[in-house]
Amino acid sequence: MDWGFTAFVTAIALLVAVGGSLLLVGYFGTLPASFNFGWKAWLPTLLLPVLGPVWFALTHRDEFLRPALQLIFGLLLIAAAVGLLFGFGQHFANQLVAGIK
Repeated sequence: MDWGFTAFVTAIALLVAVGGSLLLVGYFGTLPASFNFGWKAWLPTLLLPVLGPVWFALTHRDEFLRPALQLIFGLLLIAAAVGLLFGFGQHFANQLVAGIK
């Protein structure tokens, strides 16, 4: 097995793990708090899985700055993992297929 492929898979796994954790923590920081602001706040937060909590946290920026940053950085890390996978995944797949022949 190639060290580049191992580093590629490790980088994607770490980006997804940290990004997913940040998304989960940010979501749990905003969803219960949105119930205190009435149905106009909690309904979009509950029905729109990622955009709803980001919207809620940014509209109540003074109280929820940390969850807003957690959600935004979590989204950026997940997007980086997806970009890395689609950007270099074809290269490593071609190398693996060429090694089988």
